[in-house]
Formats: sequence, C-alpha cells, structure tokens
Amino acid sequence: MSDIAVIGLGHMGSALAKALVTSGKSVTVWNRSQGKTDALERIGALKAETPAAAIADSNTLIVCLSDYAATSIVLDEAHATDLIEGKTLVQLTSGTPKQARNLGQWVEARGGSYLDGAISAWPDQIGGPDASIVIAGRESVLTPIAQILKLLAPNLSHVGTDIGRAKILFNAALSYFAAHWIGFSHGAAMYGAEGMDVAEFGEAIAALSPMFADDVRHMGRAISGSRFADPQSTIRSVGVDISRLVEIADDLNISSAFPEFAADLFRSAAEAGYGAEEHCAIFKVIRTR
Repeated sequence: MSDIAVIGLGHMGSALAKALVTSGKSVTVWNRSQGKTDALERIGALKAETPAAAIADSNTLIVCLSDYAATSIVLDEAHATDLIEGKTLVQLTSGTPKQARNLGQWVEARGGSYLDGAISAWPDQIGGPDASIVIAGRESVLTPIAQILKLLAPNLSHVGTDIGRAKILFNAALSYFAAHWIGFSHGAAMYGAEGMDVAEFGEAIAALSPMFADDVRHMGRAISGSRFADPQSTIRSVGVDISRLVEIADDLNISSAFPEFAADLFRSAAEAGYGAEEHCAIFKVIRTR
C-alpha cells in the first residue's frame, strides 16, 4: 500500500501530491480527468484508475476536490461505505462548517477517522516555509499523520476537536481577504484612472502592512471585549470618508459598487446609534440579520 492517496488533482491537489512525492512518500493519485495524473506519474506517483482503487491503496486519504458535493459524489462512486473502515480521511476541500461536520459524521459512522482542514497558501507555496494548514479533529487521529501533513505545510496547527472549526477559521479569513482584494482593486482603478502606476500603489500599501497588523489585533481585542468607547476614529468619521469615495468614483468614471456597499454599512451603524464608537463597532450591525 502507498503512504498516502490524494483524490482530486486541480491546481492545489496536484501541488499537494507533488510535494509528497518529492519528499519521498509513495503516493497514489486519482482524478476524474486522468490526464492530470501524467506529470505526477512521471515523477513517481502511482495512478489509480478509479476512486475506489485510490481509497483501497492507502490507509491515509487526502481529498482536495472542488467542494463537498463533489466529495460525496466521488465517495458514492467508490462505494466508500465498504472501503472507508479503518482509514483516515483528511478533507482539504473548501466548504462550510456544517458540511465538514456532516462529512465527519458520515466517515465515522462507517468506521473511518476524519480530519477537516483548511489550507492557507497558494499552490506554488505548498511544501515551502510559508504554507499553513489548520486541522480540526481528534488529536489521536492527527498525531500519526502530522509529519506527512507538515511536508505540505510546515505551519500545521491543530485547532480543536470540533470538526467545523477549521472551516470557520478559513471562511472568516476569506471574508477579510475578499474585502482586501476588492478594496485594493478599487484603489488600483482610482490610480489607473488618474494615469498613475498601479505598481506604485501596491508598494505604498505594502509599506503600511505593520499598521494593518496592529489594527487587526486591536479590532480583535476590542470586539472580543466589547471595547468601542475610546476611539481614534469613529463610525461617523470613517463613514463620511467612505461616502466621499462614491463621489470620487463618479468623478473618475469607475464603478462605485464597492464604496456604496461600504458606505451603506457605516450609515446603518451610525443610524443604529454607534456613530461615536470606533470603526470596528460596525461588527454590531453585521452580526445581526
């Protein structure tokens, strides 16, 4: 049997399998589009013709498909009910905490062990010093395969036994990065509309990264302790500045969708009575439906 099987060979799954093979592990790989196994076979991976064969070929399975629905389809096709007993399935597919818990229950009801993880790295960072994986599940399940997972991401963190915890962390971070990507792109559009070099804008924002790190730590502590009453900037003042971005977007003939969305949130927070509190008090209107 191989040391590990990797099911799903998109950009990330292929990077995971490659890192394991080049680290000297015997790796079985499967993907619905079999052509994606060719490059991995050339460096020593073993190709499984079916997902059932991949599951049968190793006691440790890494799944990295497009989503949990795809995972369920593959497990059904593999008749995994009869194959999963005694094996450890590590799910590294993106999804929701509810989906993670449901799959964990499914695996364990059939005699398998389950870990749910989230990758914090781009595919070309896998196996390198900057790659991180957070894993949720029983520590007794993680310990025997932790060294294998560290070949993928040296920064491996166990975040508890609640199987949904890794996906909470991943999706909470994604919400931050979604605004980060949109905000940077909106700023880049402003720069470009004025004929300025967007690369220069990137360097300017990068230089501010220590300030951003301090701010996110501060916001985490303020929200955790409900400490909003001693602001350096307020919901009201930030809201005014963000509303001005709508006017600038109109002047520059670029989309105003992002600043309109942000301005509406800050306006709602001010109207709810939080105008004199600090900017992260916007949390109070976001947490309610």
